[in-house]
Amino acid sequence: MKRAAITGITGQDGTYLARWLLSQGYDVFGLLRSPFEREEARLIRRFGAEGVKNIEWHSGLLEDPFSILRFLKASQPSEIYHLAGVTDSRLSFAIPEQTVSVITLGTLRLLDAARETCPDARIFLASSSEIFGAPAQTPQDEGTLRQPITPYGIAKLAADQFARLQREKYGQFVSVGILYNHESPLRPANYLSTRVARAVAAIKQGRSQELLLADLNAQRDWSDARDFVRGYWLALQAKAPGEFIFASGEGRSVREMVDCAFNSAGLNSSEFVKANGNAGPAQPAATGLCGCARKAKTELQWTPAWEFAQTIRDMVQAELENRPEFERADPNAAKK
Repeated sequence: MKRAAITGITGQDGTYLARWLLSQGYDVFGLLRSPFEREEARLIRRFGAEGVKNIEWHSGLLEDPFSILRFLKASQPSEIYHLAGVTDSRLSFAIPEQTVSVITLGTLRLLDAARETCPDARIFLASSSEIFGAPAQTPQDEGTLRQPITPYGIAKLAADQFARLQREKYGQFVSVGILYNHESPLRPANYLSTRVARAVAAIKQGRSQELLLADLNAQRDWSDARDFVRGYWLALQAKAPGEFIFASGEGRSVREMVDCAFNSAGLNSSEFVKANGNAGPAQPAATGLCGCARKAKTELQWTPAWEFAQTIRDMVQAELENRPEFERADPNAAKK
């Protein structure tokens, strides 16, 4: 039986991945930042009592190399999915040192610990489209020039370079997923897609009258997180490691996403949405981020199942239904 170790297991991607791997017969080991006793109630809401019982939980910090070493020694995984770290590029300007410590040094510590304790384990590292910064070409592929413009992007790029170094110098199987925006009903409240979905539900139910947004013309490449996690798994089943972009290949404006969300609830966005022009503190804003996933589709046979409109509709419906977290976290949820 295969054994999978997951950092960031309580996040959106980690939850979907862990539950999907359990359904495939894996032994799953999860790394928590806090002791299990403090997290148990939240974990049961997300994984269910049976799921919590079927996962072996460990506590540790990416800033602490000894806890990572203990985690991998105890789990002896055949596959490692490294999904933990700072995830908000805007926040990285406020905490650049912590961003580098958690993302870059945390990745290096995990790679070194794996080389010492389970050298044959296959490792997946979650990177970000923000390594491209202001992209030199659109769409981006795995060969596009990396020129990040945020501390988050810089830290991710450094972590990716350590992955390449470990592959070439030590022969470790390390694959990197370059991830574009990926949404789901599990997206945290600080993400735009969830803010919009919750606002639509509140307006539909008469609890609110308007939605204020800063920039309706900004563009993103949006996909579904439930598709992405299967891509992570496929990357570790491949004959050889490498870099793989996971993206939809379509750039869409915030206005298009908002229109889709309101339409899914039978509402006209123009009646409720206002642009307030307040984007907060000045920060570099990348344009043209749109990924070409041809390599993942051809080499890994990755085939996304969710279309953009289906994902947005599902997020809105989850808010309208006040869907329980356990149901939101189902990686095999049927598209409605």
